[in-house]
Amino acid sequence: MKIKLRVDVLEELQEKNNWNDTELAKQMGISRSRLWRAKLPENHNEYCSSGESLIVGAMKAFPDKKFEDLFFLTDVCSVVHNSSTA
Repeated sequence: MKIKLRVDVLEELQEKNNWNDTELAKQMGISRSRLWRAKLPENHNEYCSSGESLIVGAMKAFPDKKFEDLFFLTDVCSVVHNSSTA
């Protein structure tokens, strides 16, 4: 499983607090570029998945939010394995 950022929720909270990316990154204790990479679509070559610093930072910036408000879990692989007998 992977931990994925709910970008839409984060951006809504960011707007509600009137924070630009620089201010949000400061509140989270991460670099602006780290925040930018986490907001990118997963298929973008600069994308960076949610890591410990981003998770801790988001929880720090929005202490009234639960983990599941800001993040969700996804399957890494959804391949169906077929077994056949010979």
